[in-house]
Amino acid sequence: MKTFLNKAIPKLYGFYFNILAIFSGKLAAQKALSVFSIPRKGKISPIQDQFLKTGSKQLIGWDEGLYALYRWKGTGATVLLLHGWESNAFRWKYLIEPLLKKNYNIIAIDAPAHGGSDGIEFTAIKYAKIIKQTIALYEPELLVAHSVGAMATIYQEHKHAHNCIKKFVFLGSPNKLEDVMRGYQRVVSFNESVYSALDRLIHKTFGMYIQDFNSADFIRSIKVPVLLVHNPNDAVITFKSMQEIASQLPQAKTYTSLTGGHSLYTPEVIDAVIDFIETP
Repeated sequence: MKTFLNKAIPKLYGFYFNILAIFSGKLAAQKALSVFSIPRKGKISPIQDQFLKTGSKQLIGWDEGLYALYRWKGTGATVLLLHGWESNAFRWKYLIEPLLKKNYNIIAIDAPAHGGSDGIEFTAIKYAKIIKQTIALYEPELLVAHSVGAMATIYQEHKHAHNCIKKFVFLGSPNKLEDVMRGYQRVVSFNESVYSALDRLIHKTFGMYIQDFNSADFIRSIKVPVLLVHNPNDAVITFKSMQEIASQLPQAKTYTSLTGGHSLYTPEVIDAVIDFIETP
């Protein structure tokens, strides 16, 4: 019964958007974007909270409320860690622990509408704003980002590059927003009329059409060493995304992980990340 409901509810949303579009494409697009932007997971569980309390927590103000930042102090280089969709700063536990042993100064944040941060709706553009603010506050030398956290960072650095960052690591990064939105369309089953209206709404709201938001285009602005990590069996973001991004950044290193799926927090990946950031 639960499996049936999990499959049926997205289709009901699609049916609703399709009917609504007959009367108002604009309203259908607004509803579709709102549903897409609301994470249903990512809040902090008691077990996760226990680990996060091993660091110090701050709540920092931004345009839409407060976002949570966690810090594990060290005397080494500052590393900023950025999680992905429906996750939170706890997802970095297995990287934070070995970094602490090496005395890195570690910063991790919860994205808008995730973890301990305020908000109901999330977009990569909103995430990019608090990424920019956090970089300005802490001037990290190293940045590691996962999934949409990577996409938001690449976009942010394209718009406002930070010279303090000497290396980037992007794990399981999406490339084309169009691929993500087409995936949403397939799951929910809304029609091309709704998709076109959604495209117009995104252009009006963010200043670009869906097809214009591509990490491969934005990453050309990054001039320092980059490591791209992906798993060929990633069921969320296709392996092709890493290949497309790497094709636009000849100096980037790529690592094909045999473990970790989309999450990419296995020992193999952790070792590859640490080896990259510690190599002169």
